[in-house]
Amino acid sequence: MKLREKLTLRDIGIWSHYVGDASQPLHVSVHFNGWGKYPNPNGYTTSTALHAHFEGEFEKRYLDRAAVAKAVIPYQDCGCGIEARVNTLLLASQGMVVPLYELEARGGFKAHNSEGVEFTTQRLAAGASALRDMIVDAWRNSDEVGVGYPMITVRDIESGHVRLRREMFGAD
Repeated sequence: MKLREKLTLRDIGIWSHYVGDASQPLHVSVHFNGWGKYPNPNGYTTSTALHAHFEGEFEKRYLDRAAVAKAVIPYQDCGCGIEARVNTLLLASQGMVVPLYELEARGGFKAHNSEGVEFTTQRLAAGASALRDMIVDAWRNSDEVGVGYPMITVRDIESGHVRLRREMFGAD
Protein backbone atom coordinates (compact mmCIF):
# COMPACT_ATOMS: atom_id res chain seq x y z
CA MET A 1 0.00 0.00 0.00
CA LYS A 2 2.82 2.42 0.75
CA LEU A 3 4.21 1.96 -2.76
CA ARG A 4 0.79 2.64 -4.30
CA GLU A 5 0.49 5.83 -2.22
CA LYS A 6 3.95 6.99 -3.26
CA LEU A 7 3.23 6.30 -6.92
CA THR A 8 -0.10 8.13 -6.69
CA LEU A 9 1.55 11.17 -5.09
CA ARG A 10 4.28 11.14 -7.73
CA ASP A 11 1.73 10.92 -10.52
CA ILE A 12 -0.37 13.74 -9.06
CA GLY A 13 2.79 15.85 -8.83
CA ILE A 14 3.60 15.28 -12.49
CA TRP A 15 -0.02 15.80 -13.51
CA SER A 16 -0.22 19.03 -11.49
CA HIS A 17 2.74 20.42 -13.40
CA TYR A 18 0.92 19.97 -16.71
CA VAL A 19 -2.39 21.32 -15.40
CA GLY A 20 -0.59 24.29 -13.85
CA ASP A 21 1.16 24.98 -17.15
CA ALA A 22 -2.21 24.78 -18.94
CA SER A 23 -3.59 27.52 -16.69
CA GLN A 24 -0.71 29.88 -17.60
CA PRO A 25 -1.77 31.89 -20.68
CA LEU A 26 1.73 32.12 -22.12
CA HIS A 27 1.92 28.32 -22.24
CA VAL A 28 -1.05 27.99 -24.60
CA SER A 29 0.01 30.57 -27.19
CA VAL A 30 2.58 31.15 -29.89
CA HIS A 31 3.15 34.41 -27.99
CA PHE A 32 4.76 32.49 -25.10
CA ASN A 33 7.89 34.59 -24.73
CA GLY A 34 6.94 38.08 -25.74
CA TRP A 35 4.63 38.69 -28.71
CA GLY A 36 7.35 37.44 -31.04
CA LYS A 37 7.80 38.08 -34.74
CA TYR A 38 4.10 38.10 -35.52
CA PRO A 39 1.87 40.96 -36.64
CA ASN A 40 1.59 43.17 -33.56
CA PRO A 41 -0.91 45.98 -34.28
CA ASN A 42 -1.36 46.70 -30.56
CA GLY A 43 2.36 47.02 -29.88
CA TYR A 44 2.54 44.32 -27.20
CA THR A 45 5.94 43.69 -25.69
CA THR A 46 8.35 41.50 -27.58
CA SER A 47 10.57 41.12 -24.54
CA THR A 48 11.51 37.51 -24.02
CA ALA A 49 11.81 38.25 -20.29
CA LEU A 50 8.02 38.49 -19.81
CA HIS A 51 7.41 34.75 -19.47
CA ALA A 52 10.04 34.11 -16.79
CA HIS A 53 9.15 37.29 -14.92
CA PHE A 54 5.40 36.58 -14.90
CA GLU A 55 5.60 33.01 -13.62
CA GLY A 56 8.77 33.48 -11.63
CA GLU A 57 9.90 36.66 -9.91
CA PHE A 58 6.53 38.44 -9.96
CA GLU A 59 4.66 35.45 -8.60
CA LYS A 60 7.24 34.68 -5.90
CA ARG A 61 7.49 38.28 -4.76
CA TYR A 62 3.91 39.46 -4.75
CA LEU A 63 1.49 36.55 -4.57
CA ASP A 64 0.07 35.22 -1.34
CA ARG A 65 -0.75 31.51 -0.96
CA ALA A 66 -3.75 32.27 1.24
CA ALA A 67 -5.18 34.62 -1.40
CA VAL A 68 -4.73 31.96 -4.09
CA ALA A 69 -6.40 29.35 -1.86
CA LYS A 70 -9.29 31.73 -1.20
CA ALA A 71 -9.75 32.24 -4.96
CA VAL A 72 -10.06 28.48 -5.62
CA ILE A 73 -13.66 27.84 -6.62
CA PRO A 74 -15.77 24.93 -5.34
CA TYR A 75 -15.74 21.66 -7.23
CA GLN A 76 -17.52 21.90 -10.57
CA ASP A 77 -19.07 18.67 -11.87
CA CYS A 78 -19.07 19.18 -15.60
CA GLY A 79 -20.58 15.75 -16.25
CA CYS A 80 -17.89 15.34 -18.89
CA GLY A 81 -14.72 13.40 -19.53
CA ILE A 82 -11.15 14.48 -18.97
CA GLU A 83 -10.81 15.56 -22.60
CA ALA A 84 -13.60 18.13 -22.21
CA ARG A 85 -12.15 19.36 -18.90
CA VAL A 86 -8.73 19.88 -20.47
CA ASN A 87 -10.25 21.61 -23.48
CA THR A 88 -12.18 23.98 -21.21
CA LEU A 89 -9.02 24.85 -19.24
CA LEU A 90 -6.94 25.41 -22.38
CA LEU A 91 -9.57 27.63 -24.00
CA ALA A 92 -9.98 29.67 -20.80
CA SER A 93 -6.21 30.15 -20.59
CA GLN A 94 -5.97 31.04 -24.26
CA GLY A 95 -8.65 33.66 -23.69
CA MET A 96 -6.35 35.33 -21.15
CA VAL A 97 -3.38 35.82 -23.53
CA VAL A 98 -4.43 39.24 -24.83
CA PRO A 99 -5.58 40.46 -21.38
CA LEU A 100 -2.16 39.43 -20.01
CA TYR A 101 -0.38 41.45 -22.71
CA GLU A 102 -2.72 44.42 -22.17
CA LEU A 103 -2.03 44.26 -18.44
CA GLU A 104 1.71 44.08 -19.06
CA ALA A 105 1.48 47.16 -21.30
CA ARG A 106 -0.18 49.07 -18.41
CA GLY A 107 2.68 48.09 -16.06
CA GLY A 108 0.66 45.37 -14.35
CA PHE A 109 3.66 43.17 -13.66
CA LYS A 110 5.89 45.85 -12.21
CA ALA A 111 6.34 46.16 -8.47
CA HIS A 112 3.30 45.30 -6.35
CA ASN A 113 0.64 46.20 -8.89
CA SER A 114 -2.73 45.07 -7.51
CA GLU A 115 -4.14 44.39 -10.97
CA GLY A 116 -1.22 42.12 -11.82
CA VAL A 117 -1.43 40.38 -8.46
CA GLU A 118 -5.17 39.74 -8.94
CA PHE A 119 -4.71 38.47 -12.50
CA THR A 120 -1.93 36.08 -11.48
CA THR A 121 -3.80 34.95 -8.37
CA GLN A 122 -6.83 34.10 -10.53
CA ARG A 123 -4.74 32.10 -13.03
CA LEU A 124 -3.10 30.09 -10.23
CA ALA A 125 -6.49 29.50 -8.61
CA ALA A 126 -7.90 28.39 -11.97
CA GLY A 127 -5.12 25.82 -12.28
CA ALA A 128 -5.61 24.60 -8.71
CA SER A 129 -9.38 24.36 -9.21
CA ALA A 130 -9.00 22.46 -12.48
CA LEU A 131 -6.49 20.04 -10.97
CA ARG A 132 -8.70 19.36 -7.96
CA ASP A 133 -11.72 18.78 -10.23
CA MET A 134 -9.74 16.39 -12.43
CA ILE A 135 -8.48 14.44 -9.41
CA VAL A 136 -11.99 14.18 -7.94
CA ASP A 137 -13.35 12.99 -11.29
CA ALA A 138 -10.54 10.44 -11.66
CA TRP A 139 -11.19 9.10 -8.15
CA ARG A 140 -14.94 8.89 -8.68
CA ASN A 141 -14.48 7.03 -11.97
CA SER A 142 -11.58 4.85 -10.89
CA ASP A 143 -13.71 1.78 -10.21
CA GLU A 144 -14.82 1.79 -13.87
CA VAL A 145 -11.26 1.68 -15.22
CA GLY A 146 -10.37 -1.49 -17.04
CA VAL A 147 -7.14 -3.35 -16.40
CA GLY A 148 -5.56 -6.39 -18.00
CA TYR A 149 -6.55 -8.26 -21.12
CA PRO A 150 -9.33 -8.92 -21.55
CA MET A 151 -10.28 -5.75 -19.69
CA ILE A 152 -11.70 -6.20 -16.20
CA THR A 153 -13.02 -3.27 -14.18
CA VAL A 154 -11.37 -2.40 -10.90
CA ARG A 155 -14.83 -2.62 -9.30
CA ASP A 156 -15.17 -6.27 -10.36
CA ILE A 157 -11.76 -7.08 -8.91
CA GLU A 158 -12.33 -5.24 -5.62
CA SER A 159 -15.79 -6.74 -5.16
CA GLY A 160 -14.46 -10.26 -5.71
CA HIS A 161 -16.70 -10.73 -8.74
CA VAL A 162 -13.56 -11.53 -10.73
CA ARG A 163 -10.71 -13.35 -9.06
CA LEU A 164 -7.31 -12.44 -10.46
CA ARG A 165 -5.16 -15.31 -11.65
CA ARG A 166 -1.57 -15.24 -12.87
CA GLU A 167 -2.54 -16.29 -16.42
CA MET A 168 -4.66 -13.13 -16.71
CA PHE A 169 -1.49 -11.05 -16.86
CA GLY A 170 -0.02 -12.60 -19.99
CA ALA A 171 3.58 -13.46 -20.76
CA ASP A 172 4.87 -9.92 -21.19
